[in-house]
Amino acid sequence: MSKDDDKKPGKIDFSKFRISVDNVDLPTSKKVILHVPVGKPGKQKYVRVNPNSDNKLVCATLKLEDEERKYLVSPHIVQAIIQDVKSVILSLAIDRQGNVFLWEVPPTPLEGRENTWNQSQRQIAEMAENKWVRLKSNMSSGSYDAQVAEGEIPEPIWPTLSFDEILNIAFPPTHIIDSFDHPVLRKLRGAD
Repeated sequence: MSKDDDKKPGKIDFSKFRISVDNVDLPTSKKVILHVPVGKPGKQKYVRVNPNSDNKLVCATLKLEDEERKYLVSPHIVQAIIQDVKSVILSLAIDRQGNVFLWEVPPTPLEGRENTWNQSQRQIAEMAENKWVRLKSNMSSGSYDAQVAEGEIPEPIWPTLSFDEILNIAFPPTHIIDSFDHPVLRKLRGAD
């Protein structure tokens, strides 16, 4: 083979691109969480709930009709807007694609009748602490059904962020209502 053969188009020495599969010096990347949705999981998503009680928060949230993002409401404000807030247990959850969200799980009522939708959703969220499940509406029974994944899905890889850091992403300062002068409260009072 002559030196001219090495310079012909199409003659590439691909062996110089070979790397070892156990090469630890390869660059890696890390997913940066910029948005954490708050709500129920999508009806076609298999999800898990973090079983650690430190990754749950009993609180009140508010959803304005014309906005997608929810608000976290301070306990001293709740009574003033009780008809607009929802009492929830924010539980750290994740879907199969590794997308983190906060599942608004309805708490057990202290008094009054239990809503079958809320009761079944709470049971399914508890089940999701150990199994990949899907939340499906069952209109004829007036509750949710759990569909457990049949395949062998690996355990979730939880983010390294603390629960407080995740809450800070889900509820930036503009979406925390801790003052009666908050623009959302002014809007609800008809002051703006």
